Amino acid sequence: MLASWVSRWCYRRFQRACASPLEAQAKRLRIILRRAAATDFGRAHDFAALARVPGPAALVRAFQDRVPIRSYREMQPELEAVERGEWQRLCPSRPIFFSMTAGSTGAYKRIPITREFRREVGMGSLIVQGALEDCFPELRRLRLQFLVGSAEGGVTEGGVPQGFSSGFNYKHLPRMVRHRFVLPYWVFTLHDVDDRSYAAGRLLVAERQLGALCAISPVNLINVRQSLETHAERLCTDIAMGTLTLRGTSAVPGMYRGTPDPALAAALRQARARGGRFPTELLFPALRVLVCWQGGNMGYYLHELAEQFGGQDRFEFPVSASEGLFAIPCQGNRAGGALAVTTHFLEFLPASGGTHALRADELSVGALYRLVITTSGGLYRYDMEDLVRVTGMSACTPIVEFVSKADRQTSVSNERLTEGDVTVAMEAASRASDVWVDRFLFVPCSDRRYRVLVDGAAVGRLLPPERDARLGGLADALERALRTASKGYDFEREDALLEPLHLVVTAPGALAASEARPQALPNAQVKPRHLTPVFDAHATLALEGSHAARGA
Repeated sequence: MLASWVSRWCYRRFQRACASPLEAQAKRLRIILRRAAATDFGRAHDFAALARVPGPAALVRAFQDRVPIRSYREMQPELEAVERGEWQRLCPSRPIFFSMTAGSTGAYKRIPITREFRREVGMGSLIVQGALEDCFPELRRLRLQFLVGSAEGGVTEGGVPQGFSSGFNYKHLPRMVRHRFVLPYWVFTLHDVDDRSYAAGRLLVAERQLGALCAISPVNLINVRQSLETHAERLCTDIAMGTLTLRGTSAVPGMYRGTPDPALAAALRQARARGGRFPTELLFPALRVLVCWQGGNMGYYLHELAEQFGGQDRFEFPVSASEGLFAIPCQGNRAGGALAVTTHFLEFLPASGGTHALRADELSVGALYRLVITTSGGLYRYDMEDLVRVTGMSACTPIVEFVSKADRQTSVSNERLTEGDVTVAMEAASRASDVWVDRFLFVPCSDRRYRVLVDGAAVGRLLPPERDARLGGLADALERALRTASKGYDFEREDALLEPLHLVVTAPGALAASEARPQALPNAQVKPRHLTPVFDAHATLALEGSHAARGA
């Protein structure tokens, strides 16, 4: 198959580049500088002269000396000018799309997508596909599906289409790649979230050669699987008749008419009557791999993912965002990936402090860094405000794992607790106590402790006689696990600067409602938040009870 051959070639070339990351990064930086030399920003910082600096290390030093690191807030006036149509400010060509991504305030940021940037990400995506098929060669003869968001977000003030970049990329897949995917794009533009999950699941069941199911978040995969159980009779009827029954509308018109399969519908009904749910192997007989983020705050949901789908292998979704693709997963059942040294130019600020950014070849295994990127989309030394940890090496190129957003780190004393710490701790505590919750949030409090909020709807299945004991056990296990996961927390607890945490149950639905944000258009990204920097955030919620952890 041509697409598999091309992706394998791209991946082999990437592996060779990993042996010389500085040279690969300098080559990519020169290309970006030459393309952007005629922009206002490029002329102001003399990109044309920078691109001619001889030697990889000298080029990077000159670029770092000439161009400051800036955050979105610092770049916002220029990015908004680009959005209005003044694309020459930053971009090497007129943007063809603006990617809408949620900022820390809840308002959308709009990131320009140029043709040059799209080629960078497209090449990175082919490398990822090659890596996936290198780990699981049987996928070369099977079909794939990636769950995406809607690109139908209207137009910017300058008249350029906007929406979610995953949907935009899906709409414009090359022909040789597009036929590998099952779902028509219009399914992702259904306005009702339940409709979207059901429609995706219904059509994927009809494809008996689905080998890999992919989403940014494991929660998206869980939602699809759960929707088939929630609408079990609707599913069986649709399969028997070859139909897709929907309750709402989509932004992009579409319809489905499949081949009636009464035999499969009967088999599903019988299996569910015997076991109480559909067997995954009957729904998706060829499914081999689930692709999603496994690190950071997503790790907690891998337990439920396994419960929903069974024992399929997992493959990491690339470390990426609307702003670019930053790491290529290279092993099955492992979070993180090798830095994408051939896709964008990447730099790293030590999370422990300091203003000097390090190159990809200068990182240390085990260290935590803040990611800074330069792309062909008009972002130059752009602070992603993402924390990544180096977990190993692929040849001479670091393997990194996403930890959390930099603003998802907080202290009551000086513990510097991260979202990654609390996610690891909650997963360990849930395993130890056998109490799993759908949603939780660590809240720093003015009485020198953390309160861990869990939604009453998530613990309602625990019977009243055992509920207090089970939740108390979870609180104790969580205190122990947090002291193991976070050295800073353990130090502050040892010095009695922090009190033991409290597990607090909110009224059913209260925590979920407090975390909900209105969506302007259908989104395929579910990114739960597990740590807030807002002190005493629990005070605004209706609470049902509290369980104090015993000091560990």
